[in-house]
Amino acid sequence: MLRAVVVAIAVVQSTVLGLLARRGSWLSDDLDFLVQGARGFAPAELLTPVNDHIAPGLRFVYAGFVWIAPFNHDATVAWRMLMQAAAITLMGLLLLRLLGSNWWVVAGTLFYAITPLSMPSFMSLSSGVNNLCAHVFGLLLLHATIDWYDGRRRRAVAYGPLSLLISLACWEKSALIVVTVVALALYLRDRPIRYWIQYFVALAVGVVVFGILYFVYGNPSQGHLPGPRQLFTALARGFAVPIGALVGGPWRWQNFTIMGTAAAPAAAVILGGLVFALIIAIAWRRERRALLLWGSVLVYVVVTVVLVAYGRFTLFGDLFTSHYHYWSDLSVPLTLAVVLSLRTVRMRWAVVPMAALCCLVAVSDAGFARTWAKNPAKEYFATVTAELEQAGPNVNLWDTAMPQPIVNALTNDLRLSPVLRMAHIPFRLQEPGSEPLMVDEQGHLRPAQLAVWSRGEPPSRTNPFCNLLLHGTEPLTARLKSTQPEVATANWFVKAAYFSNRQNRVSIELADDDGNVAALPAADWPAGVGSMYFGPSQRIKATQLRLRSSDPATNLCVENFDIGLPRVNG
Repeated sequence: MLRAVVVAIAVVQSTVLGLLARRGSWLSDDLDFLVQGARGFAPAELLTPVNDHIAPGLRFVYAGFVWIAPFNHDATVAWRMLMQAAAITLMGLLLLRLLGSNWWVVAGTLFYAITPLSMPSFMSLSSGVNNLCAHVFGLLLLHATIDWYDGRRRRAVAYGPLSLLISLACWEKSALIVVTVVALALYLRDRPIRYWIQYFVALAVGVVVFGILYFVYGNPSQGHLPGPRQLFTALARGFAVPIGALVGGPWRWQNFTIMGTAAAPAAAVILGGLVFALIIAIAWRRERRALLLWGSVLVYVVVTVVLVAYGRFTLFGDLFTSHYHYWSDLSVPLTLAVVLSLRTVRMRWAVVPMAALCCLVAVSDAGFARTWAKNPAKEYFATVTAELEQAGPNVNLWDTAMPQPIVNALTNDLRLSPVLRMAHIPFRLQEPGSEPLMVDEQGHLRPAQLAVWSRGEPPSRTNPFCNLLLHGTEPLTARLKSTQPEVATANWFVKAAYFSNRQNRVSIELADDDGNVAALPAADWPAGVGSMYFGPSQRIKATQLRLRSSDPATNLCVENFDIGLPRVNG
């Protein structure tokens, strides 16, 4: 009976979150990871650092998305629903093993399923890959802990350390689940400590293996902790997260972002604090061993705040301590702490509080869903895909960036073209033969031209028929004359009008007066008369342009160079 109720909660809740997730679309991190995932499953690709850490599990999952259903958001929602249902079921079965046939199993499963702690991470795919894996494999590790306690040592060692290693590979902060494992072992302990030593040694193997990978391939940032007063404020915001979650908080979200940053009102924290005090009082009187699980919650909050402050405070202040990406798997120890504290309370006393909790959770979820649905990526990519399909595979595009807020300043590659290639959408990119079109901010194909900021000046006209003649392997350099009052710094594009009696492979470099060079990829210049298009370059204050070829037979006449930025006509 209770097993069936647990499964029903898992199916219903994951379905509801799946429907909410479909209202949104890709975030900038998703696009980065999908493009990287298109490179395949090679170890070097999986171990490519993610910002300042490594997450080969995350890279593997994204490569799987690209391999199975490239650029299909609904497929990722289905995966998240399966993982969410698995996590809820595992939590329910864990409570069943701890409590036996007790309706607190249902109440605890429901609390874990609906808590807003993990809801934002379900919506954001990149956060979901991190955190849903941490939930599923962290809960498997807790099941292995009970197996060890029950005497099924071989089974516990068979999947416990592996679960921990997989969880670490997806999200290294999930190592905090070990604190909950220790708390659970102490909660169950009716045998000497030495009974657990072999189990924790086995778990240490998984930690060591990941530690070696991190030491070899990781890219840790050089952060620093804020001052005592700022750290205290960050800790206060951090503790407000689990306290507010006890009453369905945060109730409100920051309206400037879709990343899941809370803006909890004081009422949520105060009411949550009263509920927390009541639960602690009940645990102290009836189930003091449950305080061990509250200890794991305490450690989780402190370590999370310190880690986030160390790595993110310089850029973001204490804002990220309210970012729910970092708090999702806190719901595991928090659920265990709440349920084990209240296990002796009669269920009839919990019916009204649970009903109130569901209503308050609905407030939090509805507020987040409104913000989440504002993501413009869904309409943008639907428009781009439809117009490119209508235009056909020969459409020629400028290699321009996607608009904000689909991408932001922290995105590794702002360009649309890698995303289209990953999605297997056919197109041509700045090829000769036709003036490239441009994708505007709404995703429509529009005629465009290069807004010129500077032009190449021939060093000397020694050939009456050619302004700039590149012959053989000798580089040719031309000064750039600005068409604007001052020379600007930008990611420049180049349009070159030329003619030649043969095909030539030639590269272009932009340089500034300080000797910095932005090299553009070499390209084949077809024989005949035409125009070539290059860019975008690295950001540079270009004052010179240089042509290079490694072919001694190169014979290319360039009539003029235009350097600028593509702009939609009209």
